[in-house]
Amino acid sequence: MGRFKPTLTRAALAPLKWIGRMPLARVQRATGWVGWPLHLLMRRRARIVRRNLELCYPDQAPAQRRKLERAHFRDLGESIGEIAVAWHHPGRLDETFGEVTGLAHLEAARADGRGVMLLTGHFTCLELGARLFGERIKARAIYRPLRNPVLEQQQTRGRARYAEAMIPRKNLRAMVRHLRAGGVLWYAPDQDMGPDKSEFAPFFSIPTATATGMLELARLGRAAVVPMIPRKDAETGRITVVLEPALDAFPSGDDRADLARFNSILERHVRAVPATYWWLHRRFKTRPEGQPDPYR
Repeated sequence: MGRFKPTLTRAALAPLKWIGRMPLARVQRATGWVGWPLHLLMRRRARIVRRNLELCYPDQAPAQRRKLERAHFRDLGESIGEIAVAWHHPGRLDETFGEVTGLAHLEAARADGRGVMLLTGHFTCLELGARLFGERIKARAIYRPLRNPVLEQQQTRGRARYAEAMIPRKNLRAMVRHLRAGGVLWYAPDQDMGPDKSEFAPFFSIPTATATGMLELARLGRAAVVPMIPRKDAETGRITVVLEPALDAFPSGDDRADLARFNSILERHVRAVPATYWWLHRRFKTRPEGQPDPYR
């Protein structure tokens, strides 16, 4: 088991089974406070969040960005409870937890029998959004296996409540086979995959290494591509999973334009609910030649 302590991991995960049975508002109150100690303890990640906000919101006053930073860590705390709900809440989630809008766009994209790739991004409420969607539509998702075997087991068991299956991100053959069979596949490609697997496209007006894998997968899978974003209401805490119309001619053959199109869609949703975006990633680590690493 290496450096992992199975007993400690199980003890840390045990409260999630109890928390996940609560109403959503109570869950978010019960775990939102965790964001404050996370902010203090995750010093390196807090610096990454701060730098990302400086890069993406240069016109905001520092006090505004600090307020957004604190709100982001509160949403991280709430996401612990939201994951507990996604993995452990019994029965079907009712309207107090959230809703899915735009399912007609998905059905239209599937009308000719093609598979559908759902393009999304990393938001703090992604896991709960996945359950809301998965209770309505059978879908598989691409994921990165965890190094902690106990947490990996718990994650797999929890996601079995709403995901048809999980496909490791290196198993391209399984993804293509699923799409060609007319399946639905959920993919969040908004991470820095390095220069060999990316091209630069603007995100918040910054040249950003954007994964080309989404284009390859859509081509090989002969799939329609539907944007899908989970959004949390700041007042009520409810999650709305938003599906938009399928992208015309995507991929188009112009990779850079296609990647810029995806980034533009993602940025529009991030600007609408900025505190819930996963700012902990070093999204701008890979730079065009001659530009310094902004996180150093």
